[in-house]
Amino acid sequence: MAEQEQRQSVASKLPSAGLSKRFMIAVLVFLAALKLVASFTMLPLGDEAYYWLWGQNIALSYFDHPGLASWLLGATDAIFGTSLFGLRIASVLTGVGSVWFLWLYAGRILPAQRQKVFLFITLMVATSPTLFVWSTLVYHDHLLIFLSLAAMFFFTSYLGDEAKDRTGRLNQLYVGAVFLGLAGLTKYSAVFMGLAIAILVIAHPKLRHLLLRVHIYLAGFITAVMQTPTLIWNFNRDFASFGFHFKDRYGSQWLLEFNPDSFFNFVLVTLLLFGPFLIPPFIRLFRAKTSPDFLGIGIWIARLVTVMSTSTFMFIAFFSFTLWYWSDLSYLLMLVMLPVLAMRKWLALAHIWFGILVITLVCFNYTVVPIASLLGQRDIEAGTVYGWDEIANFVAEAEKVQQPTFIAATRFQSASQLSFAMQRTNISAIEVRPSQFDIWEDRDTNAGGTGLILQDEFGDLGETKRRFESVEKIDEFTVQRFGYPLLKYELYLGTNYKPRATNLVTD
Repeated sequence: MAEQEQRQSVASKLPSAGLSKRFMIAVLVFLAALKLVASFTMLPLGDEAYYWLWGQNIALSYFDHPGLASWLLGATDAIFGTSLFGLRIASVLTGVGSVWFLWLYAGRILPAQRQKVFLFITLMVATSPTLFVWSTLVYHDHLLIFLSLAAMFFFTSYLGDEAKDRTGRLNQLYVGAVFLGLAGLTKYSAVFMGLAIAILVIAHPKLRHLLLRVHIYLAGFITAVMQTPTLIWNFNRDFASFGFHFKDRYGSQWLLEFNPDSFFNFVLVTLLLFGPFLIPPFIRLFRAKTSPDFLGIGIWIARLVTVMSTSTFMFIAFFSFTLWYWSDLSYLLMLVMLPVLAMRKWLALAHIWFGILVITLVCFNYTVVPIASLLGQRDIEAGTVYGWDEIANFVAEAEKVQQPTFIAATRFQSASQLSFAMQRTNISAIEVRPSQFDIWEDRDTNAGGTGLILQDEFGDLGETKRRFESVEKIDEFTVQRFGYPLLKYELYLGTNYKPRATNLVTD
């Protein structure tokens, strides 16, 4: 009865957004076209090329993240070849999968108005600038979004039915556990969903009976066992990946001094790029009454994930620079439950048009020309995605003349982009921060040799000079777009290279 009343409430509230099906479909078609244009015309960002390299060097896990997303990139590259299509088809496929699960959510939330609920949820997700971008790029987030939507759907279905009348189907519990395990193999932040589900089972009076059944423990065991590749990799390398995320990423003294710039930047950018017009309905979603059914359990999972994820990264932001999209899982799950609320028409429209504007500008910025260039300024971060065919030719010509022992770059991002552009996996990165390149480096071959080093305006030659006996600049090149200078690259030749010691390499 409670579920029926809540569904009637949802049904009565949906029209208040005042969005016609034709309008929602038109916006979604436009965004889908933008997604495809960006996917298959924008050259890889540094981290995307880095993860592509992971897929070329299959391992149990990796220094920055678990391995599943890069195993997927290795598979798409093997099938479609090294190309933009072979790279970004991965996020297109997971995007289609995510949309399918939104359709399943809509069927459980309000079967009688499934199509409208589906269009509304999909539109709210798609017009969140962060969720649009990070479901398009082949960072790990595109796969995390898909797997988390799947895991939450199956857990919510099972737990909702158990809370309502104890008719939960065990296949939904175990499928949810598998999807959660896969999410954990994608990105460490999936732990927040696992914790949310565990807390809910323990704390919800309608779910505590599950603690007397073996199945909830077996499901947790399945999820945990699926993390074995990540644990083995870390065990063999002094838990380097965990140490990097808990300490090394921020510096040994990072908890000793408050960093107000980092904190306010995290809060401001989070509010802006997830969607500032979503704040009022998100607050109401925390205050909404819940019933023991699919809707109520889903809201509680979304609330718990949001609180734990956002508070964790906000705490880190108190002391060190923190990227806003690390908490993208929080807002994604909240958006799925948004149809429960009577979202005002002006808020819904403001979110949509704001999202369209920001997303369009971002796509233009990275596929046509940096907007700052049109305004007489320079956006060197956007400049890093342009001109890699020219840069690859520039480096290849210098390699013919100098005949170095190896080629390197002063950032792991630019080393990865050069690798993708030259379609070779033997390029090194020389920088202070440890990375996968420390594992891949052919130390025996490179030691004592000469290196051709690519440096850009983000790079730091300090570590390069420490690793070579001498370093000499030999050439430079500026990438341009429509006559606008974007980013300057320099080439250096280093002699008598000394690889650094690392605990990342095992015998």
